[in-house]
Amino acid sequence: MKRPIALLLLILALTPGVAGSAGEPVTLAYSQLGLLAHLPWQVALGQKYFEEQGLEPKGYNFESGAKSIAALIGGSADFAANALEHAIKAKVQGKDLVYVYSSTRLPGFGLAVASTQKGEIKSVADLKGKLVGVSGIGAASHVLLDFILRKHGVDPSEVKVIAVGLSTFAPALEGGKIVAGMAGEPFFSRMIAKGTAFSLGNLSNHKETQAILGGEYVFSGAITRPNVIQKRPQLVQKVVTALVKASHFIETKTPEEIAAAVPQDLVGDRAQYVESVRASKEIYAPHGMVQPSGVDTLVKSLESFGVFKESGKPDIAATYDMKYVRQAAKDLKLP
Repeated sequence: MKRPIALLLLILALTPGVAGSAGEPVTLAYSQLGLLAHLPWQVALGQKYFEEQGLEPKGYNFESGAKSIAALIGGSADFAANALEHAIKAKVQGKDLVYVYSSTRLPGFGLAVASTQKGEIKSVADLKGKLVGVSGIGAASHVLLDFILRKHGVDPSEVKVIAVGLSTFAPALEGGKIVAGMAGEPFFSRMIAKGTAFSLGNLSNHKETQAILGGEYVFSGAITRPNVIQKRPQLVQKVVTALVKASHFIETKTPEEIAAAVPQDLVGDRAQYVESVRASKEIYAPHGMVQPSGVDTLVKSLESFGVFKESGKPDIAATYDMKYVRQAAKDLKLP
């Protein structure tokens, strides 16, 4: 496959398939596939659910959500494993994308603080004047941080926000480059367990997310282009069915069984992975379905961040479509 400019920052290629078979090709763009927000994709790859649907998946793993979305918009990928907010932001910019499956109903991030700061930082208000890390400026983690700060009466301009990446967050915090920040799973729970960080808010926990954000928060899932839906609707159904089956697997299996089901190169330290999955079980959207209340909370955070400031709020309902999820649940005979 010819790699356009959008794929120059490619960091990993996954090409799972069944020996001797050639299914319908589908290209998938991931953003940090090892994040637990993408666990349904991990399970679908490990259990070959895409191949069960007659597909031959080829995946590219990018270092950020923005780059995987660029690959989708540019036509280098048919689907992106990414957050609904990217479809909404694209709509604001006059580009149409559709979120067709929801991996998570909670963000799967946490506000981590370096353990060395325990005596000084005791609340969100204490982050004023501090160096606080996010995966990227304007990224989903930045939107979340901004929303949390405002909800706690802190003007985001009083906090020094810097980009430190996702997988490189822990070294940045533990090395003193930042004193706090938004860490994704499995990195958040690993730092807490290791004792190098403590939590000011765990957005993998349903109760804490309700208290901090005011409700559920639609996050990662599957996004595609309208022309893929128009020209290859059966492909969309097959991809979504594979992911819904993976969601059901996660809902009904133990963390140990889940760890055994995903590609082992994504697991790393098995004991750590199992505990991270255990800590994150509440984040996953039942059957891959979007809940309107979770969309409402997301939209409030984007509004607070200023995403709609210039062009106004777009037609949010046009950015997601759950008909493929409903059909998959019916075909799979899920309760």
